[in-house]
Amino acid sequence: MIAGWPMFRRREDEPIKSQSLARSSLVTEVQDAIKDLILREGLQPGDALPTENELTSSLGISRGSLREALKVLEATGIVVIRRGYGMYVGEMSLKALVAELTFHAQLSAANGTKQLQNLVELRETLENLLVRRVARQRETKHLEAIDLALQEMIRAAERGEFSPDADRLFHESLYLALDNPFVSQLLSAFWAVLALLEDYLPSSASTPMEVATDHQNIYNAIADRDAGRAEAAMADHFRGISDRLQHVDAAKIASASIRRPDASQAENEPA
Repeated sequence: MIAGWPMFRRREDEPIKSQSLARSSLVTEVQDAIKDLILREGLQPGDALPTENELTSSLGISRGSLREALKVLEATGIVVIRRGYGMYVGEMSLKALVAELTFHAQLSAANGTKQLQNLVELRETLENLLVRRVARQRETKHLEAIDLALQEMIRAAERGEFSPDADRLFHESLYLALDNPFVSQLLSAFWAVLALLEDYLPSSASTPMEVATDHQNIYNAIADRDAGRAEAAMADHFRGISDRLQHVDAAKIASASIRRPDASQAENEPA
């Protein structure tokens, strides 16, 4: 028994009876019971849950059924299981959504469908709207973070090189002013997709300095707190991305295993 933790008991009018339910139905009901427990007890992310023994006793189920339910809850981020320590309420996250978006965009490219372009359009719409808010809400510390990434991009451009790492850092730094971690999680899906497909995209028609200039224009508009100009600069930037993605080599993707993105290796093209 966890110190200070009241023993969880299901309501008598809502019993879980494993003998009268199919296993899949039982597992679903166990999931619902655990979620109900979290809500009813007012638990917050990071709070400890009852032990396996406490839950199996309280719910009147087998350890196997409980573990099946916990696997699903862990996969969706509702529960975090720390081996040797216990079970805890999970933090809200978009990681599952990001993984699904990444996979289906990869599948889309291999099948020659338009889902990849749809994903990029979603990113463009999102960033065009968000950059307006950034222009209005940014503080000096946010500009400094954006400028660090921009200067690294410019230094690479002066060497005639693209810097995808600086490019990604630039976009991540843009949205620090919004103080919304879900924005970064969602945008990470787009970066993951581009990293997976990089070998199958045509070379950028823009030079490294032109790409850096696109980002300089975004920065200048944000520094001036000009939301309309910031949105226009972001839209200009996305035209190059859209052009590249319209020429994905679907046949080449379909005949090859797409590599996993390696965060430790910089790519050679801008995003």
